[in-house]
Parts: sequence; structure tokens; C-alpha cells
Amino acid sequence: MPQRLLAALFLFVLTPLATASGGGGGGGSSPYLEFKPPFVVNVNDGEEVHHMQVDIQVKLASPEAAALIEEHQPAIRHALVLLLSGQNVKEVRTVQGKEKLRQEALEAVQKVLEENTGKPGIEALYFTGLIIQ
Repeated sequence: MPQRLLAALFLFVLTPLATASGGGGGGGSSPYLEFKPPFVVNVNDGEEVHHMQVDIQVKLASPEAAALIEEHQPAIRHALVLLLSGQNVKEVRTVQGKEKLRQEALEAVQKVLEENTGKPGIEALYFTGLIIQ
């Protein structure tokens, strides 16, 4: 019974931040963590302002990284909002632009975690949804 209570408490604490699951069913694979809620920012195309919504998941470098991301979530979200809102719509609409932005987002999250914990914390960052209106 105490193990079930501990497991339920652990899930309750992590649920507001993100959802984590073992990738691919293999015992040694790193879990993925989804940032909730999605990022919604204003972006410019040179003529008018658009809204961009981005769903982001990260591949954790270790199981302990989930707690580090939760602890530093305000700084991580801040860095990502600044990065995303500084984008040009015309560039982000291309595959190359999305890939460049994905790499910059990965580096931004790793930088925040490195500065605050001494570890990059994540191996990869993925856009699982990206809408521009």
C-alpha cells in the first residue's frame, strides 16, 4: 500500500508540468517530457502580426532531468517565449526554418539548465505541433 501511495503522489506532482513515458518500450531508452500548456506567441511577417502555437517535447538525458526541468520551468519557458516570439513567419513556414528554430530551442533549454544545474539535462527537443495563424 505505501508503494502505491508514493507512486500516486509522484504522478500527481509531475502531471501539471508534463507527461513522461518510456520511449519505445525498451528498458534503457530515455523518457520524453511534454511541456504543458503549449507555447502561444505573437510573430511578425513584416506586414502584420500572427499567432504561433508550438507544442514541445524533450528527450531527457536522465530520469532525474524531469525534476530539474520542473524546478527551472519558469526560466525555460521564458527563454523559449523570447526565442519563439522573435521569429519571422516567412522563415518558420519553411522546413529549413523550422529545423533551425528547433535547434535554437534545444540550445536555449540546454543553456538554461546548464547555467542553473551544471548539466544540459536534455538530449533532444521536438516540435510535436506548430500552427501559425
